[in-house]
Amino acid sequence: MSEKKPLVVALYLPQFYETEYNNKWWEKGYTEWYACKRAKPLFEGHNQPRIPLNKNYYDLSQKENIRWQMKLAKEYGIDGFAIYQYYSCGNKLLEIPLELIRDDPTLDLPFYLYWANESWRKTWFGQDNKIVWEQKYGTELDWRAQFDYCLQYFKDSRYIKIDGKPVYAIYNAWDIPNQNRFLSLWDEWAREAGLPGIYFVKTIGRHEKDECGRFSARVTREPNYTFAYGEKLFEKIWRVASTRTIDFINTKFLLKKGKGIVRLKTSYDMLWDRILNRENQDDRTFLGCFCDWDNSPRKSYNCNVMMGVTAEKFKNYFRKLYIKAQTIGSPMIVINAWNEWAEGAYLEPDEKNGYAFLEAIKEAKESRGIEK
Repeated sequence: MSEKKPLVVALYLPQFYETEYNNKWWEKGYTEWYACKRAKPLFEGHNQPRIPLNKNYYDLSQKENIRWQMKLAKEYGIDGFAIYQYYSCGNKLLEIPLELIRDDPTLDLPFYLYWANESWRKTWFGQDNKIVWEQKYGTELDWRAQFDYCLQYFKDSRYIKIDGKPVYAIYNAWDIPNQNRFLSLWDEWAREAGLPGIYFVKTIGRHEKDECGRFSARVTREPNYTFAYGEKLFEKIWRVASTRTIDFINTKFLLKKGKGIVRLKTSYDMLWDRILNRENQDDRTFLGCFCDWDNSPRKSYNCNVMMGVTAEKFKNYFRKLYIKAQTIGSPMIVINAWNEWAEGAYLEPDEKNGYAFLEAIKEAKESRGIEK
């Protein structure tokens, strides 16, 4: 077993403050909290709406809220945040929390950028398929401008690096035109800037081959990865057939009456079993996991809800994953997520479970002899 301890990093969503474009695209005052507050239970026992502990509907344009998050993360064993970056040919979205961190070294939790390179559509919140913000890549001049913007973060002492290389994760690597050229140029520019290169991490999903290729590592972002690669053929056929049937019934009959059938309910235990027993993973794999999943606040009945979730289960599963990460020499475990409230994937304390999911991580790490 490797003696090196994997970093435990949580995905971090900055969509918690008012912006002009969200006011335009959705409605005045829109933030992630809007979707959470309007959520309703869709079946008996459905854990909705999710309410943050003490109704702490924070605003991430306020630096002290980020400070609170970082203090909490450190207290419970989170080694850093993987912060979503939205960047398209110089056009940035939701950049204020990241730039607040950049400009204040006392916000001292380690972090790295996770480029969420996809267009924004109304479908994200269960509406039409209209693109409201397009992901573009431009020319090599645009790539250079993007690199220069990121370089200020790469050189920060808080930025997470592996072998001296700043970690840069990409959500949809398959979508980048001339991908190899893009990676090569960024590596070249990093060396010119005094860095040994970039530690590129590719997210494996339904569009990607399950391999690293020219990337330094891959991340199995969950639960998406298990749906893409963990299903048997007959399971996939059944899931696609049943969800399409439910979509048809909802659209044609039920939704008009204010009713519906939940599109997909998935066993928490089954997905975790597949995560833990997956083979063909090594020291170039960031092991992904998730605490919970329920995207009904965004999708209503067109959602996927995990069944059988408890903090105690998460603690046991996470402990086993931590052991696995050490065994294969994985550099990092990536948890989905710190604060994806509208997808039910959050470690932050809520009114139902309090700090239980955070305590699960702390206890799981301590049970392996990790420093508090």
